[in-house]
Amino acid sequence: MLAGKTGSAERKITLCTLSEAKNIGIIYDATEYISFEIVRDLVKQLSNYSMSVSVLGYVDSKKLIDHYLYRKGFDFFCKNDLNWYYKPISSQTEKFINEPFDILIDLSLDYLFPIHFITTSSKASFKTGRYSLTDSSLDFMIDIEKEKETLKSLRRDIIREKKSMAENVDMAPDTEKRIEIEFMLKFLIDQLLHYLTILKK
Repeated sequence: MLAGKTGSAERKITLCTLSEAKNIGIIYDATEYISFEIVRDLVKQLSNYSMSVSVLGYVDSKKLIDHYLYRKGFDFFCKNDLNWYYKPISSQTEKFINEPFDILIDLSLDYLFPIHFITTSSKASFKTGRYSLTDSSLDFMIDIEKEKETLKSLRRDIIREKKSMAENVDMAPDTEKRIEIEFMLKFLIDQLLHYLTILKK
């Protein structure tokens, strides 16, 4: 849905489709590695378009996990990159905020202040992401809450299948969490890409 808010006074909101975009920014919660894998696949998918893609991931920990270090084309920040007010203060986050992206894609599934701060402060012309009743920073939002029951049903089917393959061994809680993140994040990405392809000015 298109938001009725004007967002930051320092930018002019300009609707932009994927075929028109020259540069895209993606910000997401990278705390779970499955999220990185999904976003990495998204970047590969976007490589079919003539655009540059910048990715910024937030790790909700005091230090970055080793497998996030030296990832070409991906920047990360963590709790140590926040000030006392939880505002990001790293050079990577500052650069990301000031980049005038044609489209900013916020893939956070839950409210995280550091990500929200960056999305709100971003100079991007068109900001997209998950629908939230209290969020006025986005220009176009996808309501994934409406699809939660369908996604939960699919998630239960996958968990049932994985348990069967593991000879009914109890699945670890963190595995179930990863499955849920995978479904919700993939759904959000699919919906955003769909609408960013067909939106009309």
